[in-house]
Amino acid sequence: MKKTIKPFSFLSESLLLTLALASLFWNTAAAELMPQTQINYQLDIEDSDSEKNKNAGPIKSVYRYNSFEEESGWSGRLWGQPYNDRLLLGMWTQHLEEGDDQENNNQLLGMVYNGYYVGTFINTHSDRVVSAGWQRMLYSSTAGNWSVEAGYRAGIMYGYKKYLRVFETDFFPMFQTLLDFSYRNVGLELSWAGVVLTAGFYYKI
Repeated sequence: MKKTIKPFSFLSESLLLTLALASLFWNTAAAELMPQTQINYQLDIEDSDSEKNKNAGPIKSVYRYNSFEEESGWSGRLWGQPYNDRLLLGMWTQHLEEGDDQENNNQLLGMVYNGYYVGTFINTHSDRVVSAGWQRMLYSSTAGNWSVEAGYRAGIMYGYKKYLRVFETDFFPMFQTLLDFSYRNVGLELSWAGVVLTAGFYYKI
C-alpha cells in the first residue's frame, strides 16, 4: 500500500512548534548567560575609575532576531533571513510510522551558501537522492559562544524510486522545519518533515 503525504499541510503547525521550542530554550539559556552590570558611584573621583575596572566583568555579546517582529508583511516575515554559510555533515532519521525497509543512517553531505541549500543523501529505501532549495531563518539568538536558530528548508528532491513521487517522476517537493543549536562553529541540526524526524551535524564556514 502506498503512503500518502500532503506536502505542505503541516506548514503552519510546524513553524509555530519550531519557534515555540526555540523561544522556550533560549529564554532559559539567555537568563543564565546575560551579563549583569553593576555600577558603583564613588564620591572620590580618583577612586571611581579603579573601582569600575575592578568590578567590571567580561562582556558577552548578545544578539536576537525574530522575523515576526522585525520584518514587514507576511511575505517578509515568512521569508526571514538567509542562514549562515555551513557544511552539513551526516543525518540520522527517526520515522513516526513503521516500514519494512527503512534506512536510518542517511549519510547527508550538503552545503548552505547565502541562504541556498544543496545536498545529497541516502533515503529510507537506500536510493541516492539529490536535493536543493532555500534555507531561511525566522529566529536566532546568540549569547557568547552559544546560539540557537529556527527556520525552514524548502525546495525539491530527486531520486525517490517509489512512494514520494509526483506524476510518476523521481521528483518530490521538500519542506523541513529546522531547529539548530551551536557552540562556536559546530552545531546540531534537528528537523521535522511530515512523519520523519532527523538529526545531523554542521560546521559554520
